Amino acid sequence: MNRSIVAIAANTAQDVMRQGLFCFVTGGGMALLLCSFAFTLFAFGEESRMIQEMGISTISVCCLSLALLSAANTISRETEKGTIMLLLAKPVNKYSVVLGKFFGILAAVSSVFIAMGTLLIFFLCFRESIDHHTGLLSSFALFSYTTVFRLAFSFVPVAIMCAVATAGSVYLGIIPNLCCCMTIYLIGNLAGFFHDLLPTLSNWSRLCLSSIFVFFPNLEEFSTIGLGGKVVSLSVSYIGALLIHALLYIVLVITLTISFFDKKECR
Repeated sequence: MNRSIVAIAANTAQDVMRQGLFCFVTGGGMALLLCSFAFTLFAFGEESRMIQEMGISTISVCCLSLALLSAANTISRETEKGTIMLLLAKPVNKYSVVLGKFFGILAAVSSVFIAMGTLLIFFLCFRESIDHHTGLLSSFALFSYTTVFRLAFSFVPVAIMCAVATAGSVYLGIIPNLCCCMTIYLIGNLAGFFHDLLPTLSNWSRLCLSSIFVFFPNLEEFSTIGLGGKVVSLSVSYIGALLIHALLYIVLVITLTISFFDKKECR
């Protein structure tokens, strides 16, 4: 990674983290994690599990919102203000701009994800140690591995949608881009429904519907693992296949973004 990409990424991350919306969403997510104790008062022995489920869902929604709102106008805003020409006037390539913007936003969102994930694990260990009168280390050994595993998988859709929003920001404004991103997100989370629907269709309809699995990411599997807790029954090959699928999709989207941005005339 060259210096221009690192510099643009660092500047983008600082710019995103200085925004008021970033602080509002982060603070709101932290407050919801704290309120999870009050929401589970009547869980009758399932408090820790409910805190874990609510915490992972809260972190996923907050980070997804931050990624989409930050990336949806990251390039279009620079183009409208004309600051993109000042950047391109320097010895900076367009692919460096795209990669720098993407990695910068992803770094800012990752910092929130790590902070909220650490807070969630601490809350789980603290609650378990109080309920069962055990030490924090033993409670940490009980919850840390599964929680970190599920948090990692819940972050994959965030990275994918960040790449999609960055791609849309080349030609679309923030509102149309967000609408397209939410459509892709919903279709990606309905992959299982479309897969079950295939046997009931004709050959032509089946071929058309199969294109969904080519152009849209399979976000349902990551959501099932991250939010549903399907951890024990997973094989290493299956996990590897999912991660490779996500990585290839992100690389494809970023490659297309660089190609589109390279052909766009900036004024």
